[in-house]
Amino acid sequence: MRFHRAPVWILAVVLFAFVSSAAFAVAQAKHDLQVTARKYAYTVAGTQGSEIRVRKDDLVTITFSTDDIPHSFTIGDDHYRIDRRAERGKPVTFRFRADKAGEFEIRCTLTVDERCVREMRGKLIVAAPGGPH
Repeated sequence: MRFHRAPVWILAVVLFAFVSSAAFAVAQAKHDLQVTARKYAYTVAGTQGSEIRVRKDDLVTITFSTDDIPHSFTIGDDHYRIDRRAERGKPVTFRFRADKAGEFEIRCTLTVDERCVREMRGKLIVAAPGGPH
């Protein structure tokens, strides 16, 4: 039986593809977040505020709930276009990949209480790879 030696460049390409995919998998993180809406404010569990901080390409799962009246979790950016509604006792869970870096406003767009539309704000902050979290 005779074995052929693969050219060195083929081995280099295969090794590069393997290392690149492994590095990408390590760079990705999964975030399971609880976000609660209560008149005029969002609260992200485990924080003191209304900011969600992730890195680009992270996988994000949000369980969105409300403690009082119906609220929405809306990011009106042309890229993300997230619009979910929760009612008291009926949380909603959704997932997305944070595949665009930047800061994106989260707001309530329901007109059940006009103050929600005017005042209720949060922020999704997606840091570039290797940047601060």
